[in-house]
Amino acid sequence: MDTRNPFLQHSKVPLDYHAVTLDNMLAAFDFVLQAHEHGIARIIDAQQTHPTWDDFVLAIDELDAQLLAVFNASLPLLGRGEDWGKAVLGFYGKVVERFDQKLTNGRLQALYERLARRANGVNLDAHKRATLRWYLDNFAISGTALDTDGKARLAELQRQITTLRGQYQLNLNRPGLRIDDEAQLRGIPQRVRDELASRAREAGERGWLIACETAVTETVLMYAEHRPLRESVYRAYHLRGVSEDGQQDNGTYLQRLAELLDEKALLLGFANHPELSLQAKSAGGLAQVNRFLHDLADNLRPAMIERRSRIESQAAVQGVSDPEPWDMSFLQARHKASTKVLSTESLREFFPLPVVVSALTQLAEKLFGLVLVPKPFAAWDDSVQTFEAWQDNALIGFLYLDAVQHPGKQPDWVSTTYIRSRRVNAEGVYQEAAVVVFSDIPAAVDGGQPLLDHLSLRKLYHEFGHALHHLLVRTTNHVLSNVSALGTDGVELFGKLFERWVWNADYLAGISSHQWNGTKLDRTRVEECLGRLRQDGLEEAAGHLSLALFDLDLHATPKDGRTLEQRLTDARARCGYWPLADFERPAHAFQHLVSGYDAGYYAYLWSDVHAFDLFTRFEAQGLLDRGTGRALQEALFAPGASRPLREGIEAFLGRAPSHLPYLRWHGVN
Repeated sequence: MDTRNPFLQHSKVPLDYHAVTLDNMLAAFDFVLQAHEHGIARIIDAQQTHPTWDDFVLAIDELDAQLLAVFNASLPLLGRGEDWGKAVLGFYGKVVERFDQKLTNGRLQALYERLARRANGVNLDAHKRATLRWYLDNFAISGTALDTDGKARLAELQRQITTLRGQYQLNLNRPGLRIDDEAQLRGIPQRVRDELASRAREAGERGWLIACETAVTETVLMYAEHRPLRESVYRAYHLRGVSEDGQQDNGTYLQRLAELLDEKALLLGFANHPELSLQAKSAGGLAQVNRFLHDLADNLRPAMIERRSRIESQAAVQGVSDPEPWDMSFLQARHKASTKVLSTESLREFFPLPVVVSALTQLAEKLFGLVLVPKPFAAWDDSVQTFEAWQDNALIGFLYLDAVQHPGKQPDWVSTTYIRSRRVNAEGVYQEAAVVVFSDIPAAVDGGQPLLDHLSLRKLYHEFGHALHHLLVRTTNHVLSNVSALGTDGVELFGKLFERWVWNADYLAGISSHQWNGTKLDRTRVEECLGRLRQDGLEEAAGHLSLALFDLDLHATPKDGRTLEQRLTDARARCGYWPLADFERPAHAFQHLVSGYDAGYYAYLWSDVHAFDLFTRFEAQGLLDRGTGRALQEALFAPGASRPLREGIEAFLGRAPSHLPYLRWHGVN
């Protein structure tokens, strides 16, 4: 191993991104792929007669952790240039293939089974036995039992799936809309206009550039008085992934992906892709998830239909008798502006990024005793903030906070990347965790501070919840400390939980600090503002629900002859959501279905419902109560993937979960 390569350093040394080149990144990719393949072959040969925990399980754990650490550490470099993007995406395909080969290796499976059955395996502690169960379960659903032809077909299916997912993602890149006449921007706040002008300058253009990205699109649709501009922006955004060439259209890719995933599930012995996908998730089987979604739809549909009628009436009062989709946000914003409630634009002035980061670090320390110490280690952009994470006087990990949009950053990148998982190697040496939080806060212009509106606060607290989950795990091997093993629903629970803090008026008023004079918001004004924002929560929930229903419908029966548009129409009607406009193709830009949430988008709703329930304990005992934070860590964070999530939820609540807090918050029941 070339220890000079920045990607191949010990976990105690944060990667020196300043020293990264395309060449040493590619060299690291080649090294860890070969080390993984050859290392597993050597371990299989050496452990045939008597597999042990240290020399077998932890040796493979080491190889897996190193391979994933190099891949995850490369993700922030995706936008550095075309060659970098191709290299990272190409490596991703090889990593997927490498793990597929590992989990279809019959000799490897036999060794895990041998260790689990023998006395030295039976007598392992609960966490180690859970690790062996995890492996045996994953071997069972990964095709190890297939014959040679079956394994070859499985590998070919996975290659096609990976290729189609990449093509789908590439199709989403659309040029922005350049504006020459400032009069078209009437109604848009000056701050936003300055951001649009800055984006144009970065692109070497004159005027203003409205990028085809979520945050800026939503802002323009809310404020722009020029109706033709709203229509142009809305159509551009909602035609992402649409191509006149049917073979290059994302609808074609998505349908083909669903069919390939279905074939893969059938090959592995499952009735359909959702049945296979749910094996690695926390919510239960397909019948349980469908019942959850349909019960939620039955509860939300009447309220959503009533809301649609009310919005249409408000539009008529404002002189728009036949509102189009690009009118909805604008009309609702104008209706709200007629009141004296604090606007979201005014709200953001009280939440400059340094104030919010300070609030996040204080929240972590008060609830968990987790101390985040700023440390200036190298990152991929100067705007990235870096921290050491300490708990009980021990260094437990590293946190990167990439909160602000900057050149080279992927548009709409709001996510959390787990670079390294907490573990202890066979020599007893502790390996620190490392995690990256990405958000899409607009960069400040003219030397000011980036400011967060309520949606930006929600996004950042959500991703910070993921980071806390990753840092506060207390298991000691890569498998159980990899929180992704809980499935998308188990992972999203913690992001959704930490969103609840910024919906609390007392908490939000307490952390507020005006960008110029440091004054705090009055709690009553915050409550009024949140109440107004809360009115949109029902519509947001119905939108997520329609996509979740569509997702499971498509993946459960991809060959029943119905089009994507028919499925979406049915899903929207089921939960009372707005009907599709004739040109809208939301499935064509439904990125979650090509990034690990296929047959799993329900996770956002499932986790939200349970997050509301978990938060009731904080509401009762204090939002910054150390004892409640400690109980949360012990019941839900610390076990990692070592026990079913539902057990942890019930342990923390002291009762079975309930949907009632979620429904009541939305004004239902």
